[in-house]
Amino acid sequence: MNHLNININTYERDGDIIIGDIHMIINQTDRLALIGPNGVGKSTLMRIISGEISEYDGSIENIGGMTLGYLEQIHFMDESITIRDELRDAFAEIRQLERIIAVEEEKMGETGEFEAYTDAIDRYKILGGYTYENEVERVARGIGIFDLLEKPLSNVSGGERTKIALAKILLSRPDFLLLDEPTNFIDLVSVEWLEHYLEHTWKWGYIIVSHDREFLDRTCSITLEVLGKDGINTYHGDYSYSVEERKKVSYIQDKRYEEQQIHIESEKKLINRFRAGSRSGFAKSRERQLEKVEIIEKIETRIWVNFIFSYDKHGPETLIKIEDTFIGRHEPLFFIKSAILSRWDRVWIVWENWVGKSTLIKTILGQMKPLEGYLSIHENARILYFSQLHETLDTSVSIYDNFARHGLPYSRERVGSIISTYGFEFADYTKIVGNLSGGERSRLLFAILSQNTLAWKYTKKTNNPEDEYLIPESSSLSNVLVFDEPTNHLDADTRESLERSIRQYPGTVLFISHDRYFVNKLAERLWIIEDGELIISYGNYEDYRYKRERGIDLDMSLFNVDGEMDLVLEEKLGVVEARRIKEKFARRKLKK
Repeated sequence: MNHLNININTYERDGDIIIGDIHMIINQTDRLALIGPNGVGKSTLMRIISGEISEYDGSIENIGGMTLGYLEQIHFMDESITIRDELRDAFAEIRQLERIIAVEEEKMGETGEFEAYTDAIDRYKILGGYTYENEVERVARGIGIFDLLEKPLSNVSGGERTKIALAKILLSRPDFLLLDEPTNFIDLVSVEWLEHYLEHTWKWGYIIVSHDREFLDRTCSITLEVLGKDGINTYHGDYSYSVEERKKVSYIQDKRYEEQQIHIESEKKLINRFRAGSRSGFAKSRERQLEKVEIIEKIETRIWVNFIFSYDKHGPETLIKIEDTFIGRHEPLFFIKSAILSRWDRVWIVWENWVGKSTLIKTILGQMKPLEGYLSIHENARILYFSQLHETLDTSVSIYDNFARHGLPYSRERVGSIISTYGFEFADYTKIVGNLSGGERSRLLFAILSQNTLAWKYTKKTNNPEDEYLIPESSSLSNVLVFDEPTNHLDADTRESLERSIRQYPGTVLFISHDRYFVNKLAERLWIIEDGELIISYGNYEDYRYKRERGIDLDMSLFNVDGEMDLVLEEKLGVVEARRIKEKFARRKLKK
């Protein structure tokens, strides 16, 4: 079978070893997830495999001459052409044959020779020349760029460019895919289409780097954990399997380490006891044996990020109430008949990009007014807001200066202490924010949020509802978390830490996220923006999909708070199916 024989002894940058001790074979049909914390070298390894980085100690043999499709290798050479033409160029041989056929048609009219023409037509048929336009439209529709096909490349956004590049790779059909964060900047509908395409349409293998754990579980059957300079651990299962295996290995290693340390201490005491006197020979013998013992290394414990969201327990029962409201900037994006956000609610805002999720958040924050209708925020609502754009951070100054600019004139020692609980080194307070990665900026913003200065309170200048506005209250605690894509750029372990902190938060949570794994753990209700209207579905995303596929009312809850199935469903689904669903879902509900 065609395969890559990978031997990377070391790869260094600025004198530091980034990755090393990687020796493995990747077969053409392998479907691999590449995991590890931010900065461990996942993208570096992808760039080495793709050939983009060649200066390393080692070698990569491409047995069988496989073609590799690397997401970051796609660049738009001519931005004046349409997106359709850019995607057509994925079929390079077919496009070349079209030019040959056109030339041979002219020659045939002049000379009567048709052999070259018929040969080209035969080859054109074999390669799918008469159907490739349909394939372009099918992939474009699935990934969410069908309406953009006639636009020039110069007129599309960064997120749309990611979709175009990904679509072109899929259409070019290389022998093996290297996909580095393919789900970044694409909406949930596109993620699920890509997931289904890789599962059921794509014939060959791939390596995927992604923070979308649900996506990895559904598309990958082998998980590679990058350990930096210490090589790679291989788990023959999906992402969730690797998590459980890592826990088992860590537990066993810790137990063996502790047992050996107890043995070593016991032997040292015995040796010291008999070192002098008639039993000194016995002591020296035991000392020589102890020197030969292979020391079990203690597993380095990763410092978990400790997210802190302080809570105002005196919040009102109903925090936000919306009725007969049109949401939009200048023209209505969607209509809300009725929606209420109450104490302890966990609500997820979902669906495609550009339907107005962020506009709704900005309206709730008071940064925009509803076009029409009733939107009421209780005067005692205290909103802690996280934005995926990190726009409140000043990228031109240091971490320390950003604390001061957010009303936190702390000492350098205090800032260093705070950020060290968010995955930074103590001395990192001197770093310029513009030089931080996306994940580091997210953690910095959460560190600042932990100091409460971005909690917001609704205030009225007069009795006129239109005079209601948001002001920052640095002394207040929060009772509502409003998070816009909080897991973007965070590695898997940090996401799990964030999930744990949000679960422990006793207040209300309203969030936008494309991370289904995150949503299924936290959401108890969905606000779905679809066909110009906000629809409410009780339960998490897994519940929503189940109800949608079976025509069950979205506002019906599959389970009550104790994880018991709604009795109405037994009549609708039948006893057997109801029992199956209860066995599948109920335990997860109770775990949460």
